[in-house]
Amino acid sequence: MAEDALTTCASDMELCGFVPVIGQDGERTTPLADGSVRLHHDEDQLVDPEKLAGVFVTPLTELWSRSRVGGQETFDGIWLRATVFDDTVCRVEVTAQALANGVRRPAVPTRSPALVSGSSLAHLIVERDDADPERPSRLGAAGYGPAGVVLARNLITCIDTWGRDRTATPRMTIHPAETPDSSLAPGHVIDKGDSRVVLLFPETTA
Repeated sequence: MAEDALTTCASDMELCGFVPVIGQDGERTTPLADGSVRLHHDEDQLVDPEKLAGVFVTPLTELWSRSRVGGQETFDGIWLRATVFDDTVCRVEVTAQALANGVRRPAVPTRSPALVSGSSLAHLIVERDDADPERPSRLGAAGYGPAGVVLARNLITCIDTWGRDRTATPRMTIHPAETPDSSLAPGHVIDKGDSRVVLLFPETTA
């Protein structure tokens, strides 16, 4: 970690914690499907509860990536990939009631990445098919709504990019909120209330 008066830079990071970090300042929860599905997102993300109200009664599209995982292999790195490249990333929480009502089971029902735009949503799914004994489960995306296919494709891109280098981590640079674009480090910019966060994977070109 290197630090000066203007920016803080991190070239290494790792996922940690045994429970999702929820309820912190700035997080919002949008109930869907009569409250049986909950969408957790940042307060500054464009999530419209009215537009998403009927998203899970629209036709489902399933797309599958080329990436597979073993029984004990984590795929949480997909979160980082999606966050670096897509501002629509949220967390979806699906209850047993929603599953019983036909909502497609996310990879992890209590905390799976989802992409949300307007009246559409796509979330991460996993399915076992035993085609590869070492990695018997394949990863995919379930899309709902008019742009569900587009969002599912975007999520598949994140999955397969992660799949090619599963240990890669982005470089993170944090700038003061008033920093102009011309003075930012190269990468994907996430604007927060008191800072501008820039993320860039090593193989990404500016």
